[in-house]
Amino acid sequence: MKIFIIDIDGTICEHVRNEEGIERMREVKGYPDVITEINKWYDQGHYICFFTARTDEHEQVTREWLKKNGVLYHQLILNKPRKLPPYTEYHFIDDAHVKATTFKGKITPFVRKKVEIEVFEE
Repeated sequence: MKIFIIDIDGTICEHVRNEEGIERMREVKGYPDVITEINKWYDQGHYICFFTARTDEHEQVTREWLKKNGVLYHQLILNKPRKLPPYTEYHFIDDAHVKATTFKGKITPFVRKKVEIEVFEE
């Protein structure tokens, strides 16, 4: 079984910046195909965790939106550090095996590819 840690804005719905406010978050358009795939993962027994830069003040509207759009999940983590200039990327460091996938508009089957990555020097 896998643990999926998934962003919200720009991944399961149109991108909404925190500054756009709660009303925009309430009405944002979801991505039905992505939600369907995430719900399949949930139904297969995988753990679904949303990790978002939305803040504590956005928790209620976020949970309401997830429910209204039929998104199945186990956990919601708010207050992810925001990737704003001069910061350009996230680096997840963990003692467990981590696979990171950049979302590019749709969820398709996972494939194995050999790619160059940054690692700590041994």
